Amino acid sequence: MDDKKIILFDLDGTLIDTAPDMYQALILLLREQDKTDVPYEDVRSQVSNGVLGVFSVAFNDDPKIEGERYKRYLDLYDSISGKSSALFNNVNELLDNLDSKDIYYGVVTNKSSRFAIPLLKKYKLYERLLTLVCGDEVREKKPHPEPLFKAIEKTKFAYKRDNIFYVGDARKDIIAAKAADFKSIACSYGYREDSDDPKLWSSDYLIDDLMEISEIV
Repeated sequence: MDDKKIILFDLDGTLIDTAPDMYQALILLLREQDKTDVPYEDVRSQVSNGVLGVFSVAFNDDPKIEGERYKRYLDLYDSISGKSSALFNNVNELLDNLDSKDIYYGVVTNKSSRFAIPLLKKYKLYERLLTLVCGDEVREKKPHPEPLFKAIEKTKFAYKRDNIFYVGDARKDIIAAKAADFKSIACSYGYREDSDDPKLWSSDYLIDDLMEISEIV
């Protein structure tokens, strides 16, 4: 496998636009608690930071992971996940291109398997992946490199570090790729605050559209 390449992708904000569903789950929660709605764009910028990032837009207190509000949000999200989400442009076109080049690919996400696997199956991506690592499979989530290392371990192949690419829309994705000594590809689209400029992340590549990856690999 010395000459083989593999592309690993982040999920939310990179392959699938999940922000509309995560926003709607928050609105349902806020209305249950008789609180005021918050703007969609404020929530969208926090989606890469997970539930607590989403909560930071709406709550002034300090919601805890696995707290009652946290669990209720997950249940609400579970009930609507996939209803308003959508693939980003050219996902299937890129994967078809990678298939034609005999290049494998997988997904590394901080999202738990409870939510990631049904989404991947909904868009018929799950069966195409050589490897998948979700947040509940590792001790340390991104920006730690552990999930990326685990994804390669699960392939049972050996790759040169220069032939492993990680694609993501958040700074933590690029930090993880660099910590793993993998090639990093930053997306100019996705979820982040306006002040967080991907041009400043020092990624190996910066793309505006997924199909640009076909020119990199």
